[in-house]
Amino acid sequence: MPMKEKKFSRRDPDERKDLLTRAAIRCLQEEGYAGLSVRKITKEANVSQGMINLHFGSINQLIASAYDLLSTEFYQFIADRLDQCHGTALEKMDLFFQTHFSSQWMNPKLLKAWLVFWSLLPDTPEMAEAYERNNGKVEALLRQLLTQISVEDGLQIDDMASASQRLMALLDGIWVRQNLEQRTAPSDYALEMARDWLARFRTIT
Repeated sequence: MPMKEKKFSRRDPDERKDLLTRAAIRCLQEEGYAGLSVRKITKEANVSQGMINLHFGSINQLIASAYDLLSTEFYQFIADRLDQCHGTALEKMDLFFQTHFSSQWMNPKLLKAWLVFWSLLPDTPEMAEAYERNNGKVEALLRQLLTQISVEDGLQIDDMASASQRLMALLDGIWVRQNLEQRTAPSDYALEMARDWLARFRTIT
């Protein structure tokens, strides 16, 4: 006789938190700001509304956890691909560009969720903390690659932090523009703009 599926109420807290977090992501991707609703999220997760306060304390903390999850998956996706690359730092950076604009992350629905996340930054400490932490990891990775490229090219860069911040701002801007155009794959200029920035960076003496 087949075993019955375990009821949600008997799942452990970590599993419940993950289900709620992923339900929040789906709601934001499908409805944007309209998905920022305790009722809609708990309905999507098929749990009572009290579960959000029980496991997160507030809707803001749940949304911050959703941002954390998406950001961590994005970072890990890129980091795993870079770990498998045994080429030069320049080749790894180009792989970073390709991965950043890959179909895995080129998703207009994902932009809906990101717009909600960004809108909460000024007034939501939980989101601001998550933003600083996750952006810091990506920026550190870009700074590391730029540093390695400068060593390979024999460049002397005094302010690598500023360079990595400018590159990150460019990549984010291209990503937003691509998704606003409802693209599910990057246009030619997406990679061209990133590569052009890097080419100009490598001319610094």
